[in-house]
Amino acid sequence: MKQNRKTALALAVAAAMQVHGATAQTDTGGATGATADNATASGGGLERIVVTANRRDQLVQDTPLAVSAFTQDTLQNNQVKDLASLTSLVPSLVVEPHSDSGGVHVYLRGVGSANHTELGDPAVAFYVDGIYLPRPQGATALMYDLSHVEVARGPQGTLNGRNSTAGAVNLVSAAPNTQKMLGAASVVVGDYHRIQTQGMINIPFSDNVALRVAAIKDSHDGYVDFAQGSNVPPGAKKYGAQDQAGARATLLWKILPTLKATFIADYYEDKGAGNVYLAVEPGNRDRWSTVIDTPGTLNQSITTYKTKWNWALNDYVDVQYLGSWSRLKRSNASDADAGLYLGFKAENRTEWGQFDSHSNELQFRSSEGGTVEWVAGLFEFGEKNKIRFDIDRSQISEAALRQDLANGNVIFVQPTVGEYASAMSFIQGDRQLKSKAVFAQGSWNLNEQYKLTAGARYTKDHKFDRGGQNWACPNWPDNAPRGTAVLTPNQIAQLVTPGTGLINTHNIGPGGIVTVANCGNTPGDNTADLKYGQATWLGRVEYKPARDILTFASVTTGFHSPAIGDGGATTKPEKLTSYEIGVKSDLLNRALTLNVDAFWMKYKDKLESQVVNNTLQNFNAAGATVKGVEAEFAWRPTNAARISGNATWLKATYDSFLSCDVDAARANGQSCGTTAPAEDVGGSELKHAPRFATTLMAEHDFTVGAGRLTPRVQAHYETKSFVGAGAFNRDVPGHPGVKQQQAYTTVDVSLRWEPLNKAYTAELFVNNATDKEVKYDAIEVCTQVGAPCQPNQQIWAAYYNQPRTLGARLSMKF
Repeated sequence: MKQNRKTALALAVAAAMQVHGATAQTDTGGATGATADNATASGGGLERIVVTANRRDQLVQDTPLAVSAFTQDTLQNNQVKDLASLTSLVPSLVVEPHSDSGGVHVYLRGVGSANHTELGDPAVAFYVDGIYLPRPQGATALMYDLSHVEVARGPQGTLNGRNSTAGAVNLVSAAPNTQKMLGAASVVVGDYHRIQTQGMINIPFSDNVALRVAAIKDSHDGYVDFAQGSNVPPGAKKYGAQDQAGARATLLWKILPTLKATFIADYYEDKGAGNVYLAVEPGNRDRWSTVIDTPGTLNQSITTYKTKWNWALNDYVDVQYLGSWSRLKRSNASDADAGLYLGFKAENRTEWGQFDSHSNELQFRSSEGGTVEWVAGLFEFGEKNKIRFDIDRSQISEAALRQDLANGNVIFVQPTVGEYASAMSFIQGDRQLKSKAVFAQGSWNLNEQYKLTAGARYTKDHKFDRGGQNWACPNWPDNAPRGTAVLTPNQIAQLVTPGTGLINTHNIGPGGIVTVANCGNTPGDNTADLKYGQATWLGRVEYKPARDILTFASVTTGFHSPAIGDGGATTKPEKLTSYEIGVKSDLLNRALTLNVDAFWMKYKDKLESQVVNNTLQNFNAAGATVKGVEAEFAWRPTNAARISGNATWLKATYDSFLSCDVDAARANGQSCGTTAPAEDVGGSELKHAPRFATTLMAEHDFTVGAGRLTPRVQAHYETKSFVGAGAFNRDVPGHPGVKQQQAYTTVDVSLRWEPLNKAYTAELFVNNATDKEVKYDAIEVCTQVGAPCQPNQQIWAAYYNQPRTLGARLSMKF
């Protein structure tokens, strides 16, 4: 009976694919994204992808969630190599780069997390093959040899659990094929000396055992030039340079007709230069050229071992086990001041970091097609992290700076007697998380049209720091504005004194040792211990008025784990309730797919993070309200033409609560907590939440000689959005527009050639063809980095998108 049900699903998929001209089917064996039936874009069909966001096999069009899914061919045709390059394909997805963590901040529907510390948690959960990757560095993983990627929007608290309040991303690697030998290879060359190579081979050892091995390497030069005065060694990489590599081996073993096991070893490394802030108000300077005195270095690797076991216990119940162990190692250095205040140097370094995590999940689920369908499970997850993060600050005199500038010399920021130098070191030797959860979800098929679903999950977490220290040498940085005649005792303590060594210069330096004797201070205690439990639940009703139309309405809840920070400070967990209604439809004899989702999400104690004076501060805002409408469509007007796109209408605002605008206070010569007023921020827009955003793509096949030529164009448009830190999105006095990204349009184009025998594919492409500059994460350098600015002086900087790039790709499958 169970086999018949699976056969029915397979026949339904096959029928759909026949209608759409699909040619390939891949069993991914994934945990939270199962199989993909891949219609290649050049073959004239619409993709029909099977996912398991509900922990069972369903076509995307039969899944009552706001979920987007893309096969490897679609990713390749859209020049997608990682999550950051996926953003235009997914409604409301934003990936914000970062410099001194080697990671990214991910936002969906205007909701994300800027806490990239050793136990900071994302708001968009990131998975690979159903395995949760807790650190934001995991979201930089390369996308290669995948079955598909799926992005579920909105809280996924019942089946995915903690830290998926905004959504969840899952990369599902392609599974081994036991029937035939397979292989693939590709090479990309482009400007900035870009070279990408990747390959895959699938080896069937028998009808029951197969091995699939894939690898990729991608590198290019940086985009930010070293301006005159930069103090960098010969051969230093420019900021923006990438040097990434990955390898994966997957073994499939069908032990019995009812039992199969998958084993995966996955490795990823990044040895690029990282990113750097660029001037928002460059004046007559070149934005993409800055004075660098700390060249970017990054040495980051992630090693993961995963296993999945599937056991058909009987005709009615399946059992699945997922297990993993992962280790992230990182060291890096970055120029925190970005050359925006000459004669001042702020160098951030991760001296060492090791982040170990493991997970175990046991699922029980009913067979497909019964009146009642259910899934239940147990989940256990743990992290053990350790890191040392240092910050050195130095300043030379105005006279020394002017002399270097007049002579055209390298600006060498090495303080001498009477000049400023200080340091901070954050040493967390044992930060851990232990999490356990139990969950269950069931659906009742009332008839062929109606289905009711309910689910619940209970999570219990223990997060703690043992013996963590924060050092301030000789005290917390308190640089006086340049030219100040009368100094405070703290400022006097930071002046370099006669002699040698750390106690005289206060800087730690790469690999330096910090003790009470040479720091001139005792460490602060970061010990913290936080235990909490949280229940989340889901309720949903589905209605199918016709075979190819699904409507649904749901109420779901979720939570974001509370944070621990310096000095043992803790926050409350973030909670939300989300209401959604949606419709998924295949129209015009399935030539048009149209999905629309409306949502209203209510946050309580929303978690926020902001860097002030080089320290990350975590706090709870009173709440936020996020509401909007998302639409996705794919249309094949003819066998040779394809048009697709998405659109989002969004209103994401904070609820009423009092706060102080740090940026406005500084611009007005005031100080939060003393002379600056507290104001109600209710109604202020959340970061990365434009009122409207849309992407449109069109391509057309032309038969030319013995092959097919396919030009493609894609345009992305967004209205104005807030990209600054904090809750105030208004203009800063004297600096209009620095915290906003104005409305913009980006355009990507490509031209693809494929012979009729499909022996290979050749492609030319241009990304960001109009070379549009798009701003992310705007900061005020004087406040965040602690430069010795005048009391009301402000220097604004931001991360920017990549400039226009072009390249060529040659790929083949065999």
